[in-house]
Amino acid sequence: MNQSMNQVGDDEGRDRLREIDETLDRLRAELPSPSDDPTDFVDSGQYLAARQELEGQIELLESERERLRGRLGMS
Repeated sequence: MNQSMNQVGDDEGRDRLREIDETLDRLRAELPSPSDDPTDFVDSGQYLAARQELEGQIELLESERERLRGRLGMS
C-alpha cells in the first residue's frame, strides 16, 4: 500500500514538473526585451514592472522545480 502511495506521489510530482517546465518556457518567452526606441518614464516603468513580475514568477517556479526534483531523486 505504501509503495503504491509513493508511486502516485511520484507520478503527480513528475506531472507537476512537466507543468512547471512548460510554464517556465512560456514565461521566459514573454519576458519583454528592452526597447531600442527612446521611451518616456511611464513606458520604462511599465516595462520594469512587467519584467520584475515575470522574473518573480520564474524564480518561484524554479525553486519549486528544484524542490520537486530533489524529492524525486532527480537532482
